[in-house]
Amino acid sequence: MIAWGILAAAVGAAEPSETHELDLLRAYPGGPRIYVQAILPDGTAGLFLVDTGADISVLTRAAADRLGLEVEENYAMVWGLGGTSRMHRAIVPTLDLGGAVVHDIEAAVGLPGVADEVGFMPLSGILGNNVWSNFVLELDYPADRMVLHDPGERVGPRRVASLLFDGQHLYTMGHLQAPGEDGVASSLHFQLDTGAGEVLLCGAAGAPFADQASEGLEPLLGIGASETLPPFRYFRTTRRVPLSTLTMGGKTQTVAPMSAQWFGFEPEERDRCSFDALIGHELFASYRVWIDYGRGWFALGKSKRKARQLNGHEVLYDQDVAAFGDDNSRLLSRAKLLIGADRMEEAKAMLKTAIALEGSAADAAVLLAQIERAEGDLSGAWAALAGLPAGELVDEGEIVRSVNGLLLEGRTAEALDLAERAAADRPADGWSHVAKADALLAAGRSEEASAALLAAANLADYPDAHLLRRARIALASGDRFGAMADLRKLLQLYPSTGLYLWFYSLLVESPEEASTFAADLQEALDRVQPWLRPLDFAVAGWAAIGDPQAATVAMKEGLVRDCEPMPAGPEADNCYAWYWALAGVHLDEARDRVEGAISEAGDRSDFLDTAAMVYLARGERTRAAETARKAARLAPEDIYMLWQAERIQAIAGGEATAKDEVRP
Repeated sequence: MIAWGILAAAVGAAEPSETHELDLLRAYPGGPRIYVQAILPDGTAGLFLVDTGADISVLTRAAADRLGLEVEENYAMVWGLGGTSRMHRAIVPTLDLGGAVVHDIEAAVGLPGVADEVGFMPLSGILGNNVWSNFVLELDYPADRMVLHDPGERVGPRRVASLLFDGQHLYTMGHLQAPGEDGVASSLHFQLDTGAGEVLLCGAAGAPFADQASEGLEPLLGIGASETLPPFRYFRTTRRVPLSTLTMGGKTQTVAPMSAQWFGFEPEERDRCSFDALIGHELFASYRVWIDYGRGWFALGKSKRKARQLNGHEVLYDQDVAAFGDDNSRLLSRAKLLIGADRMEEAKAMLKTAIALEGSAADAAVLLAQIERAEGDLSGAWAALAGLPAGELVDEGEIVRSVNGLLLEGRTAEALDLAERAAADRPADGWSHVAKADALLAAGRSEEASAALLAAANLADYPDAHLLRRARIALASGDRFGAMADLRKLLQLYPSTGLYLWFYSLLVESPEEASTFAADLQEALDRVQPWLRPLDFAVAGWAAIGDPQAATVAMKEGLVRDCEPMPAGPEADNCYAWYWALAGVHLDEARDRVEGAISEAGDRSDFLDTAAMVYLARGERTRAAETARKAARLAPEDIYMLWQAERIQAIAGGEATAKDEVRP
């Protein structure tokens, strides 16, 4: 029998012993997850996610190869929130954490769902409880500081909570309270997981809250979520439980309007639950956290250090300069770190130097072009890409941007030539065929464009790949029903992606079709959790089929959910202007708000897209078309932006009737 509860006994004063302190790094200031550097057996520093929810550690395949480790393939199966995956296994001989050395660490290698980078920082993997259980772990979230204490060292506050470490995971007792005078309360055994985000409930643990829970689809990601699977495969039906307070580790904190994600609630799924409840980093963010694996206690306390949040890109950049000095071979990696540190001018200068020194440095040139384009300097973007072979544009993920950039400048013949060379140079890369399809469509060769998209889908081994582009081609070919069928299928696969339902609504012509669309729209909204509902595009959809009352209801709900919580500034102004434009209300204020946002934040494709919709709603068709085209030129890889520019240009050119003003 496990005895749970708060330990009233004092922990006592600390005795002299050795401690090891390390910085906790984040991908950006305010980033939720924490990372730590460790010295690998080859003497290099690796960046690792701190994950108390993982029973063993993880190495990326790149890190294992660099270290020359012997990897046992298909050693076992591992389970994560994203599903199951085969585990390849290696033993890391040593790991140095601020002077504390851990030996012979078992690590899973190359698990799906574990990225090679976080931001622009190379990630070596995850450190789990087979590392942290060697210490008394102290995580000071406000100060971005980790302290590793010797096992058995007496540290922390006087009042602590009982903790069970079963050799794999950490469990403590907690108490959840739902909002309202009659809100349900429940005491649960919580797994402590710094790698997860929120509160999770599994199986029968959520049953007391069933009457207050919402139900719908949402993505459930994690280890086991393969990047080769279509994103809709990650969607699972969950329930959301609203929370008001949470008590754990001797602290009661107000967490409203947070909700707990509840999954595995069907009786046949409950046997799959490996925990009753799980607490993630969102609940630790304001605290200094102590975990004593050996003596079995856990506590939350107030940080006594100066608050700070370390952008890991800044830290890694400074370390690289200190270690390697003026090493020109490191210009690209340093430029990436500067981008992650939001030091764009320095990054651009470094990329230009790299290009000048290496001649045709495709990776540096493409990265520079992306920065220039994002900053609105299209001539600078083209200058950076000048002379790059088509195949290298494919290799660097730039081919679709380049082809559509040419198309948006009216250079159709050049775009088609580039796309055909790309497909010839890289026939096994699906995106070369996507670029070719876009160019062929612009050249009026829709059947060949369809064939190119089919080739891309076959290469992706996913029959429904590129359905939005297929719908665009069908419509251009005069097949409105085919386009509508593609969009309806997309809505079934991705009910939270609102642009599909919006473009679908713009194809509706008859009352019968409007009725079908209204049912499909409502079904999509009902299928997903409330926080995922695409309320903005629901506004546009209802308005498109002539239901202003439903559009107004969705707009009011969306303004409360999406816009009102934002601090005053360009993002909030753009949010309000977007909703008002789609609903066709407050258009003078919408214009003033979005123009003010662009004036303050600069030309951003999303803000310009909002402005285009505002101008269109105001009847300023030519201005709307010019603005939509500008938005698309800044984001030429975005099929949504391309379709927007095309349809608004058609309206401005008089190719659409007044009735068709909102049709693509």
